[in-house]
Amino acid sequence: MALSVLTLAAPAWAQVPEYTLELQARTNLQGNASGAYNVAPGNLLAGSYQLPLSADGQLAFRLSITPEGRSGVWWGQDGVGSRIYVLPDLGDDARTGDPGVNSRGDIAFAVTGASSAAQNGIYLLNVAAPDPVRIIRVPVGASDWSSLWLNEAGQMGFRATFAGVGRAYAVVSEAPDGNFQATLLASERAVDGASPYEFLYSPTMNDLGQMAGVGDLAPASSEYFQELRIFHADGTPSRLIAQTRGREASSPVYRFASVQPALNNHGQVAFLGTARSAQGSNVTTLWRWDGSELRTVAQDGQGDIRQLEFFPPDINDSGLVVFRAFDAANMRAVWVSDGQETRRVATEHDIVSSDLGPARIDQETPSNPVFGGSASINARGDVTLAAGLAPPDNDQEEWGTAVFIARASFPQVDGGTGTDPDAGTGESDAGTDPDAGTEQDAGTDPDAGTGEEPDAGEEPDAGTEPDAGTEPEPEPDAGSRQDAGTSPPPPPPDSGCGCQSSSPTALLPWMLAGLMRLVVGRRRKDA
Repeated sequence: MALSVLTLAAPAWAQVPEYTLELQARTNLQGNASGAYNVAPGNLLAGSYQLPLSADGQLAFRLSITPEGRSGVWWGQDGVGSRIYVLPDLGDDARTGDPGVNSRGDIAFAVTGASSAAQNGIYLLNVAAPDPVRIIRVPVGASDWSSLWLNEAGQMGFRATFAGVGRAYAVVSEAPDGNFQATLLASERAVDGASPYEFLYSPTMNDLGQMAGVGDLAPASSEYFQELRIFHADGTPSRLIAQTRGREASSPVYRFASVQPALNNHGQVAFLGTARSAQGSNVTTLWRWDGSELRTVAQDGQGDIRQLEFFPPDINDSGLVVFRAFDAANMRAVWVSDGQETRRVATEHDIVSSDLGPARIDQETPSNPVFGGSASINARGDVTLAAGLAPPDNDQEEWGTAVFIARASFPQVDGGTGTDPDAGTGESDAGTDPDAGTEQDAGTDPDAGTGEEPDAGEEPDAGTEPDAGTEPEPEPDAGSRQDAGTSPPPPPPDSGCGCQSSSPTALLPWMLAGLMRLVVGRRRKDA
């Protein structure tokens, strides 16, 4: 019985897998001799993008530039895919946001900037029959739907903007009659006078309809007054996960990064922020709330990590966290960690397989970022990433940008079979905020430095030069708030203290896990 409860209630013990990259698509400029793969040349990735990956391995991403001159969406699975949608002619300023995808083949994305306001909203389609597309315009009064997530249950979560007023976290579900209903989980004070929040940052959502996000409770001075909470669509009270030391002196968090956190189906949260070293300098830190305490997963200057990049992390139900960071040799890399062991998924200058044969993850200019956007991880541990490619012996030749799924494989342990454990049906897709500003196209390549924290970070077009890592994006109606643009101070090494004690119910899975370890240990001893 204890085993059954543990299986249902607690995440599997994390094991860091090994990875093999599988090419899904390769974008490229028209006219480049190297061509493209699974998409026609001239279809280019956005400046800022997420690469959501469903539990069963379906992948979607935004094409900000197409030969038709309008943005579109690509979809695929298991190395096969194509452009599935191109935005109709809705005006020169119309654009799509980053999509979400689930195992049912649903794809959702926001459209803004259309000449007719009635054409703005959340667009929902299914890959089995992409036409017609349903346009969802809730909550009433919303003019923008950023940080859009689509979970395995078919719910959509996002940060809604009410023009000239403020923002709110919203979850949208389809009612039995086929209409869509929106529930506001948290609002800025300008939207709801009873709210404690002056500003809400980009949120995330899991498969249970829960959302996690950071809010400012007061203007920043020498300290920041922020908190990270999980909000529930069923109306139960939100749960405080962590807060800055401006609100709790013992907290290791000086400031939260303005990129969204990651949330899995067990209530574990991974997030970037900054701490203060003993010398008062900023230290970028990646933390994970495991349900009972806050622990450091990675930090500037620790182990093989030289410097974390300000891209949203992602976390799956096994507690594996994927993130981007420079290594000790100053090479960019994508990493996965269980909080104890950290392993590279891919590193700058790696030789990988492509449709053109062996290729190198590289750019023609060393300062240009080789990786684009944020990585995602699904339930079985597979990871999505995008990287610039070049021939192994010539980094001056453009092979465009490749989108990969890094397939997870787990080593055999204690005579096991080496099969890939599934951590449940849920996976949080930690993409970045859909582009709320302008899109830079191929040819611009601001470096993804590490001193800035975008809320919905702009990156140069990944058609040939992925990612501008930390290029800040102006936050609409952010007032005087430095949402993106100022370098957040990093938190000191985490002592393991939690910023909020957990309820007895939340601790139950971990207590059961400890009990099972004790039982197994005694049985082995008796044997």
